Amino acid sequence: MNRFLVVFLSLLVSSVFAYIDEYANLGEQASSIKVSGKVFHESPSIIRKMHPELLRHKRNKTLRKGIRTNEYSLKGCVSCHVNKNKINNQYYSVDKKGQFCSDCHKKVGVSFDCFSCHRTVPRESLL
Repeated sequence: MNRFLVVFLSLLVSSVFAYIDEYANLGEQASSIKVSGKVFHESPSIIRKMHPELLRHKRNKTLRKGIRTNEYSLKGCVSCHVNKNKINNQYYSVDKKGQFCSDCHKKVGVSFDCFSCHRTVPRESLL
């Protein structure tokens, strides 16, 4: 009975921390959008679940058909989810430890290679 209680409490505590950590490092612009209550994406759960397919679809349209839009662009994702170092005013790379993309991919155990070609920080002109 004690083992069952320990397992139950462990699951309960870990799920609470998982929920608290869900938006821990969303990115500066994304955090301000969330606080304002504005809805930017269809649903965060859809984006979490479908973002590889959405980006792949976008990639195929861009590369094969030459169609470039801002919807589901990786450039847009980086611009919204990037953080700045408050001391030196430089961007952190979104693929570095402790940043949005890296943390989410680490949590689900999926590697990503988007940033072997794409920028990990936005250009100043995009913000």
